[in-house]
Amino acid sequence: MGGREAIRGFSIQTLVCLLDSLQTQNNHWIAVTIEPDSDNDKVDILWEFSEGFRRVQQVKSSQNQIGRADVSNWCSELKASGKADSYQLILAGPIAASVLQDAPFDGVEVPIPSSLDTLALIDQAITKVDRYLLGKRISSLPLAIRESLIHIISSRLLEGAVHGKRLTRKEFDGWILHWITAAYPEAIEQRLSANCESLWSSIEFVSPNELSKRAFELIMPITMINGGLTTAVVEWFLLRVSSLNHEMRYRPTLILTSDSTDVKVRRLTARPFGEFAIAPQSAVCKNLLFVHIDRAGYQTGQWPEGKYDIEMHVKYAGLNALQSLKKAAISIGTTETSVLGTTKTAHMSLSSLEDYLEML
Repeated sequence: MGGREAIRGFSIQTLVCLLDSLQTQNNHWIAVTIEPDSDNDKVDILWEFSEGFRRVQQVKSSQNQIGRADVSNWCSELKASGKADSYQLILAGPIAASVLQDAPFDGVEVPIPSSLDTLALIDQAITKVDRYLLGKRISSLPLAIRESLIHIISSRLLEGAVHGKRLTRKEFDGWILHWITAAYPEAIEQRLSANCESLWSSIEFVSPNELSKRAFELIMPITMINGGLTTAVVEWFLLRVSSLNHEMRYRPTLILTSDSTDVKVRRLTARPFGEFAIAPQSAVCKNLLFVHIDRAGYQTGQWPEGKYDIEMHVKYAGLNALQSLKKAAISIGTTETSVLGTTKTAHMSLSSLEDYLEML
């Protein structure tokens, strides 16, 4: 094999690996190695899956038609190359019809062959990048960004192949997310927003410490859920309360840690509110005490009885804009106002079930 053919073959091998890594369905690999150490040098790509499952692949390419005899011989050699749970011979170029008709050979799978045209393989990879990113809930990238991403990943795979470096799935995802963050941060901002959800279903009305102001203080249990692959950092919350003639803003000041029914005890054992992190694929629950913001243009006194619209916003680190968590309509009556000047509390559900039942 000449030098040019060797380079082309190695490029095809790398692009085949890239295409496999970008598959989004039934592809739960945890690590991949190109050109792993092997006794007879038949294994080009080693895939590792959960529970110790291993798949080895050999990549063969030719401008001439690949015949059944060669394929059968290569499959036998690959099967004898080492212990694995699955074996695949990846072909690139024209093949004899009998190859696909008679496959597998010696228990070695022979998938439909790839193109010899590396540009065509890159085009396939660009399409699969879109599916891969959608699976990660990252918005579509401009074509130039996707093309650059393919070349960067390919060069990293080639670099790792020189040393037979084992690449984990977390490293692979990290490459992509790190590069997109640097080159196209808007996509990551949209992804972060899309992957963080919240559970907030009730309000507890309590009397303020400064009774002269007569404005409710609000206790709210909020659960933040991070379904993404990167840590999300919550910087602060902002609650908007409005009616026809009343406009207020609330912010959290304390994180309540006590389950006591005595509001004073809960305040004494609380700690100041501060930003907090939500690890990937996890949730964080906080019981937050909100107080009104004393600023021109917003009321600070007692809420008149009546109907209000409330909306909770959150600010994530790395995002410029606030994200709306939930909107709800509530009614304030004597049950809520009766807590003012006392240590009692009044609970209110934010469920929309009652509104739905009224529509039936």
